[in-house]
Amino acid sequence: MYEQGEILVYGNQGVCRLIDIRRERFTDRSAMYYILLPLFDGRSKVYVPVENSKLASKLRPVMVKETLLTMMSEAKQNSAEWEKDDRKRNQLFRDIVSDGLTAELLTVMKTLILHKRELSQTVRRLHSADEKTLALCEKIAGEEFAYAFGVEVDDALSHIEQEFLTA
Repeated sequence: MYEQGEILVYGNQGVCRLIDIRRERFTDRSAMYYILLPLFDGRSKVYVPVENSKLASKLRPVMVKETLLTMMSEAKQNSAEWEKDDRKRNQLFRDIVSDGLTAELLTVMKTLILHKRELSQTVRRLHSADEKTLALCEKIAGEEFAYAFGVEVDDALSHIEQEFLTA
């Protein structure tokens, strides 16, 4: 069980501070909830039922710099072929992104950044589903890198993109 004040990552919500653990009633029964405040979007609170193992398993501590650098190195070494079938590609990317920040997510991000750059040379753009996937990858990776390295999210994303473009 986590403790109040801890900084955690929750699925696609990003980096959050655990501000409370308390009993809440949202339906006909009450339950204990982790109450999270996203650090990079303080406009909302996230309630995670403590006893719901599927949802609670999406909570984890923020990774340390060394782990993130290792992931980045792995992602730089990996390459993904561009799946031409939009549906197959979007499903594959969605599955990877749903696992949270992993070397595979960074590889998806790298693939989308490089493909976007390639398309921009021909005055074309990514499909909207690919744009959404890239934005979600940037949110997930950007927030965790920013927190771990003590920089702004935009600076973290610029660094990540530069790493991929020099790979």
